[in-house]
Amino acid sequence: MLRNFTDLDLRLLRIFASVVKCGGFTAAQAELNMSQSNISMHIGSLEKRLGYRLCERGKGGFRLTAKGQRILEASQAMFDAIGLFRDQAQALSGQLVGELYLGLADNVTTLPQARFDETLAAFHGREQDVQLNLYVNSPTELELAVIDGQLDLAISYFSRTRPTLDYLPLYTEEIGVFCGERHPLFSARKPTLKQIAEYNWVRHGFLPADQELPFRPERSSATAHHMEAVAHSVLAGTHLGYLPTHYANIWVERGRMKPLLPEKLCYEVTHSMITYAGRPRSEAARAFIEDLLSVHGLGG
Repeated sequence: MLRNFTDLDLRLLRIFASVVKCGGFTAAQAELNMSQSNISMHIGSLEKRLGYRLCERGKGGFRLTAKGQRILEASQAMFDAIGLFRDQAQALSGQLVGELYLGLADNVTTLPQARFDETLAAFHGREQDVQLNLYVNSPTELELAVIDGQLDLAISYFSRTRPTLDYLPLYTEEIGVFCGERHPLFSARKPTLKQIAEYNWVRHGFLPADQELPFRPERSSATAHHMEAVAHSVLAGTHLGYLPTHYANIWVERGRMKPLLPEKLCYEVTHSMITYAGRPRSEAARAFIEDLLSVHGLGG
């Protein structure tokens, strides 16, 4: 039974959290730079210290016990508290320190309204020694990462809201339907909606089934979870697909894509910043958000 808490216990809990994050001992070897037997020994030591089993491992695979799930949640709360204490203690020196984890939608570099580069420049102009960790992922994965505490904040188009997250609208993005140069409709001067409906589409895997669209395709043999994957399918000439117009214009200008009925099929989406509602923010996160809002004319 755990009667006192030591630095070793903290290390064992961090190893345990990494194993859970990776989905098992084997997958955690690379992240922890440990052998599977060494990881197993550490988890066994932690279980002995606690007095109960945290996870089942064997031929049936890796899974947490009910107590293991509770320990994981308590550990994460402790890690968050330690990180917040460290940041606050170090920030007393007048310099921003620590680590900042940011998430972003893919392919917004060509969207002028995003102004993410300006925000980074403003943040780096501060007196700071912050390690930035930047991730690009689908909207759903970004939301889950913020909820899990893996990201301090994320910016993307989110088709629906989750009650545990705060959403702050930042800018809009135009989306249109495109076909590639190899597609039969590429040579059509002005195809009709009926003609467009006859062809195969690539769907966006991150959109809910009830998402409102100017035109909902009936035929689809491909699902993409990132815009670049949609672009590959469109460029192949095998599928039609929705793409941000600023992103597709790269290939439109090269004669490799063209928009289909832009006057009817274009629509706008709003990109928002999300943070976890009620979770304390580090000094670095608060400063970055301040710069982000200022760049977008939303500072107060």
